Amino acid sequence: MTFDGIITYIGPKETVWQNALPKQSFVLQENSDKEYKSTIMIDLLKEKIELLQGYSVGDSVKVSLNFRANEYNGRRYNSITARKIEGQTSGGSSKKSAADEEDLPF
Repeated sequence: MTFDGIITYIGPKETVWQNALPKQSFVLQENSDKEYKSTIMIDLLKEKIELLQGYSVGDSVKVSLNFRANEYNGRRYNSITARKIEGQTSGGSSKKSAADEEDLPF
């Protein structure tokens, strides 16, 4: 699934869990004419953090998403991560992610 939106927040890089996994989160607000626009918080893990480099708050992007439901101590949680980001950087240049080449069928 993809989500077109404008970056409204970029969180700091951090390490999470016992294995010190690198993580960075950002928030997208949908591109639409609606009065109340949807927003979504997306996580980048490990080497995927590099996908966000060159983007800043206010940039318009298209993000390919991965969804996952996890269970811990009898409770269920959703996880939304990005596998690809493409769009305009603040400098005005068009940027496609390095993940584009990974999605090829051959």
